[in-house]
Amino acid sequence: MSGCPVMHHGMTKASGCEHVAVSKFGRLLPATGSGTLTEQEAAAIGGPGGLMHDFDGTSPDSPIPAGYIFFAQFIDHDVTLDTTSSLRADPATVDVDALPNIRSASLDLDCVYGFGPEASPHIYDADRPGHIAVHPNGFDVARAPAGQALIGDPRNDENIFVSQMQLLFHRFHNKLLAERVVQETGSKHFERFEEAQKQTRYHYQWLVLFDFLKRLCDPCVYAHAVPKILAADPKKYPYLYQPDAHGKLRMPVEFSVAAFRVGHTMVRSRYAVNAANLDIELFDERFGTLGFNGLPEELAVDWRYLLPVHRCIRPRMAKGLDPKLADEIQAMPLPVVNSRNPNDRALGFRNLMRGNVMRLPSGQQAAQTLSGHYGSCIDPNLDLGLEDLFNAAGLDGAKLGADTPLFYYILRESEVVHDCQRFGPVGSAILLEVFGGMLVHCDGTSFVHATDWHPDPCVSKERWGWWTDEYQQHFDPSALVSEPDYYPFELADVVRFVGDLGDPQGYQSE
Repeated sequence: MSGCPVMHHGMTKASGCEHVAVSKFGRLLPATGSGTLTEQEAAAIGGPGGLMHDFDGTSPDSPIPAGYIFFAQFIDHDVTLDTTSSLRADPATVDVDALPNIRSASLDLDCVYGFGPEASPHIYDADRPGHIAVHPNGFDVARAPAGQALIGDPRNDENIFVSQMQLLFHRFHNKLLAERVVQETGSKHFERFEEAQKQTRYHYQWLVLFDFLKRLCDPCVYAHAVPKILAADPKKYPYLYQPDAHGKLRMPVEFSVAAFRVGHTMVRSRYAVNAANLDIELFDERFGTLGFNGLPEELAVDWRYLLPVHRCIRPRMAKGLDPKLADEIQAMPLPVVNSRNPNDRALGFRNLMRGNVMRLPSGQQAAQTLSGHYGSCIDPNLDLGLEDLFNAAGLDGAKLGADTPLFYYILRESEVVHDCQRFGPVGSAILLEVFGGMLVHCDGTSFVHATDWHPDPCVSKERWGWWTDEYQQHFDPSALVSEPDYYPFELADVVRFVGDLGDPQGYQSE
């Protein structure tokens, strides 16, 4: 860490957003869905052996490193938790506005911090004030004697990779607290924990906007939305995602049930975990890793195999964005799903059924509404060949081709418009509306409201002299938005900082 400038902070207690609280779900778009998708149709499209089942892993790779799959899952668990809706409820009886979201619609890392050291003491290290607990073995999250993870959201222990992502952010907070948070001389009421928490959140939010979404989203929609997000004027953007009459941000079901679930298509069946285990299944029974138990030491994740941490180690890539789901998540294990019904264990089926119950608008309806705001970025009349696809699967192509479930439509649009390499425009617009709204509407704990904030120089590539030739525009907003391979701070930089891995170009020994 030598040569790093000290980051001085004199802030007092961090203030929260008015909308940050356990709230409810709601709608981004008009509730125009028919709710008429039958269980048989959902099974034929998204069930085992259905149209979406990628038996043999033939779906192409994307250019997005595989670690971002689990970062996406980590983000999802930070902002959404539905414990009450049913896959088979009558759509006519479901009141979306009454459904509780047991998470705050804010990128505040409550899945890491819980309710803080006083209200969630089990998450924190009793011997090191302000530190989040880590297992004594150093490679796992803290656990109770019976093996339960002591973390802010138990879902982040359902597979080894999201559990290790949770650990990464525990260690990131702890290292920022120990090494980068320093009190200004003479400042009063300084809380090192709260400052480290704020800095961890800001870095995380930056990663969501300028790393994850930039890699994932349609470039036209991204370039349209991000400058407006940075302007942080809620009267101008987002167009549709606004607080309710009580000043609370609801979680749109179009996001939680469709647009952000399309990341499921990026999931591989097999991954490289570390140098000794280069090919294991997501739920690999050989190691007893079906989720919600302790991590074997041999499966401690080396993120260099899943993220671009080191230039001499090529990470595995996520699968392409298309209407195909890996075999591993089309037959999920019993501990994860708690159902022996084969359809219920297929994520494709579950997503389609849940969207039907919520009466989500069809993909065509969503495209029509969003095109009125995003202009030429979205073509509501785009021919996706849907009728022929459904006819070939023995389904009613005329019906489903004109009234396509939003989840499937977004995947097919991504396949057609971007050749499986990134999200299509409709999915991208929904993501940027919602994530942008979380940042714009949160003026207490969002980095877009912090004057001239940028990532810590000892965490970002500034630490390495900006890689001389590649990052000369530093954190210039125009470069961040318009240059496709410009990532002055990315998720791999968190791994480097936490692990102190040395020169990312691979010229120094590790």
